[in-house]
Amino acid sequence: MAGEAGAEYLAELNSSACFKICDFDQRAAIEVAAAIREAIQEGDQKAGATAPWAKVKFDRQIVAIARVEGADVIYSDDEDMVRYASRVNISVVRVADLPIPPPEQMDLLHAGTAGDNARTENEQPEKTSA
Repeated sequence: MAGEAGAEYLAELNSSACFKICDFDQRAAIEVAAAIREAIQEGDQKAGATAPWAKVKFDRQIVAIARVEGADVIYSDDEDMVRYASRVNISVVRVADLPIPPPEQMDLLHAGTAGDNARTENEQPEKTSA
């Protein structure tokens, strides 16, 4: 479970060059306040969302953090996230739009290093009768 392994996940994310853990800071708070003000002026505080207000605020915080950090893309299948991100010109990539990873392939660099009888991990030795 994530709760039990939370520290390990956080350590993995922090050590990866692909991820940056960012705070909800003053700049992001100002961004959220502006989004809420704009939505109220347009007549719908939730900007079309049907989710509870707490989720609306949380989603807006995520988008605001992404915006002030200069993110170009958010990966999400959440419709509200799509709505809020598109309002501030951040693209949203859905899981279904992600490229399918290539199938796992045999490691050709190490194939045969154990002699002619080298097998891949999934191969089983042939059974012979005695």
